Amino acid sequence: MSATATKRANFDLTPEQDEILANLRAALSASSIKDTVLRAAQLTTLLVNEARQGNHLFVGRSAQQAIRLAIPELEANLPPAWQWLVERPHPWRRQLWIKGRKLQASAVWLDAQANGLNAAEAAENWNLPLPAVEEAFAYCEAHRALIQAEADEERQRLLAEGIDPEKARA
Repeated sequence: MSATATKRANFDLTPEQDEILANLRAALSASSIKDTVLRAAQLTTLLVNEARQGNHLFVGRSAQQAIRLAIPELEANLPPAWQWLVERPHPWRRQLWIKGRKLQASAVWLDAQANGLNAAEAAENWNLPLPAVEEAFAYCEAHRALIQAEADEERQRLLAEGIDPEKARA
């Protein structure tokens, strides 16, 4: 990048702020305060984008011990919550469920795909309001990676129990 295409950022720091940046620089093994601030900004941007897609951050030593880490500063500007979809406690599943039903949003979406159903036909098939199905479809389209990861996890768990999912379908 040429010198004319750069912009100088100049701001004052309190001693406490300077210490925070110095500690972060050490933790990140960053070469400079500028590199530290840029890395922090990149991470924050990633987290904001994930939160805007409805994803949550979980921490723990294993999937069974994972707990949701809420970051109010990131979640304060989120779009409104889903009207027809809710979280349900589960040891490892993170996708949303149809409100009032023990039914994963992906079950409706995948069934509609497998059977060539549009949203109205799926709503009738599952005895659900059309807006609930449309919301489930939108959620699933936006969270394909999560749905695929959970399908892979379920497949691995079945195989670990000695159940072949492909033979079980037959």
